[in-house]
Amino acid sequence: MPPPTLAVHITPTNAALGVAIRFLRRARKLTIEDLAYTADMHPTYLSGIERGVRNPTWEKLTALARALDIPVSTLARDAEVQMQLAARIREARLDLGLAA
Repeated sequence: MPPPTLAVHITPTNAALGVAIRFLRRARKLTIEDLAYTADMHPTYLSGIERGVRNPTWEKLTALARALDIPVSTLARDAEVQMQLAARIREARLDLGLAA
């Protein structure tokens, strides 16, 4: 019997958080402008969060969570899922010889 695999905790990056927010926003059929207005932030700032180039404060994260009608923990969980997915994709690309 193979040894049990250990769950590796991966700390989400700003990019993974941005992907998670974009996914949640699109699932609700909201534009960046709609979500930004509801979360009381500039659309350009929200765009930066979604692209992973901004490091949002807790205040901004809680505003986004409220605007999306979800707990902040859902944002964190979804960002972790995005990190795990990205890691699996990287591993698959390496296995296939597609990554440099």
